[in-house]
Amino acid sequence: MESAITIAYKEALQSFVERVRQDDQIIAAILLGSLSYDQVWEKSDIDMKLIVHDQKLAKHAMCFVENGIPINAGIHTRDEFKRWVEKSVSTSFSHSYLLRGTLLFTKDKSLEDYFANIRYIGERDRQLQLLQLGCHLLAMLAKAEKWFYVKHDPAYSAFWLIKMIDSLAQIEVIRGGEVPMRECVQQASALNPEFFRDIYSGLVGGSVDADKVESSLERVVAFVRERELELFRPIMDYLKQERDARSISEMSDKLGTIVRLDAGLLEMACSWLTEREYLTQIPMSVKPTPKSRLFLDEPGYMLQDEDDFV
Repeated sequence: MESAITIAYKEALQSFVERVRQDDQIIAAILLGSLSYDQVWEKSDIDMKLIVHDQKLAKHAMCFVENGIPINAGIHTRDEFKRWVEKSVSTSFSHSYLLRGTLLFTKDKSLEDYFANIRYIGERDRQLQLLQLGCHLLAMLAKAEKWFYVKHDPAYSAFWLIKMIDSLAQIEVIRGGEVPMRECVQQASALNPEFFRDIYSGLVGGSVDADKVESSLERVVAFVRERELELFRPIMDYLKQERDARSISEMSDKLGTIVRLDAGLLEMACSWLTEREYLTQIPMSVKPTPKSRLFLDEPGYMLQDEDDFV
């Protein structure tokens, strides 16, 4: 049986939707957030997107109220919404947010098709998102290892391990063919219960000691090693296509066109692959500025053996 709070929120939503339907400028409404797929409580609000006819908008976000309940609405023109869907990385948080949304109404049949396309996960987007997550994971892993092995502080190493859990979970969910939601740790726990029981429940819900932290670090390293060719596939594909050494800045420019991927993070992934003997590092001379006369060394990378990679 629905709670009184849920009923009140649904009544407010229905009343609000009936009103906005009457606006000839509003052509669609999409319900987002807890009321669409989760449980609301007394401090919840109602999240939605309102799609309007193409025009110059004064605001792209507004807060309304219906029956005393706040409604936070993003407002987008039809073209803005379509461009957003076309450019979105399918495994990003924005995509997952829309994935669990509910199309309340539309006066434009083409928007139904775009909303349906949200549920399509493109393989290239998936690979780039895994690369981005893998690079961020390596950066946090380096900090956790430093605090344990160099500074001998298991508690702070555990702090960095706990920060890694979300990235670890997103990786597992994406590899499982799903889209990470806000509750991605629960999603990942269903896919890999033993690993996330030890890493998540063991660190977050249990006590921290040196043995447990060291074991967790080793488990995370093994996690990355088991998935390294999948996580860093775009790097390997790019270098295989180029058939020559490429500088880290060239790689960052090429691979960072869809997901945010700066050279520093990408270099960590390339260093990992070099240590694992997939790549060879080659210094490459570059100018700091177009007008510089000085040349400095920038790390470049090439495949060690293309036959080792399929």
